[in-house]
Amino acid sequence: MAASRKYRIGYVIPGIGLTLEEAERRKKIANKIVEHSSVDIVCVDSGPLTIENCVEEAYAASSYLSKIYSLQDLYDAFVVGCFGDPGLRAARELVNKLVVGPAESTLHLTSQLADAFIVISPLTNTVILTKHMIHSYGFGEKVTAIVPANIPVIEFIENREEASKKLAGLILNTVKEKGGDAVILGCMSMGYALVDELLMDKTNLPIINPVKVSLKTAEMLLSLNLKQSIKSFPKPDYNKLKHLLD
Repeated sequence: MAASRKYRIGYVIPGIGLTLEEAERRKKIANKIVEHSSVDIVCVDSGPLTIENCVEEAYAASSYLSKIYSLQDLYDAFVVGCFGDPGLRAARELVNKLVVGPAESTLHLTSQLADAFIVISPLTNTVILTKHMIHSYGFGEKVTAIVPANIPVIEFIENREEASKKLAGLILNTVKEKGGDAVILGCMSMGYALVDELLMDKTNLPIINPVKVSLKTAEMLLSLNLKQSIKSFPKPDYNKLKHLLD
């Protein structure tokens, strides 16, 4: 396959809290990350404004399923645009295209770079969501701490140096107290603020951005002609789902 071949990746937002302006900004960043693909930001018609608790996560998990089902002929792969990977298994069963979860792909990649690592969660009340997700993927023993940043993402865009210094201090203190050889940004908004590029020189640790990892993972698996196993993710009875998918 020629290197210039363009894959089409749908980056799906599982909720309605993203403005059109922010969606366009993220599209530009996403297309700078990939090399042999084009990325569209796929917005849904209903769902939570944010994903900060189990209730919102549950609504988010189904918010995009009918959307990707209807769009699957347009894309080679989908990325679930939330670090919690809501609805990931269902999405993989539903569509015939590759579906990548940012958290899953980032945790696996980071485990190749470090024996132990910390995860930065955006808020105090998202720590529990992150904790359950990490344990469900089997990485509980590798994650030494899940730390809430409690810094508005807009600060990383408008006051980049000050916000990054604050977060770097939090990271270094956590690593000193809890251990850890790398850092995962457990938030796609932090990823799109390119916080990893702000922190790398301030911590001397690998800072792993789930936006970059998930998009690059999708691109890599597409180049290898790989997608999820139909045995692990069996197809549902579409006739029973017709009233939900129309």
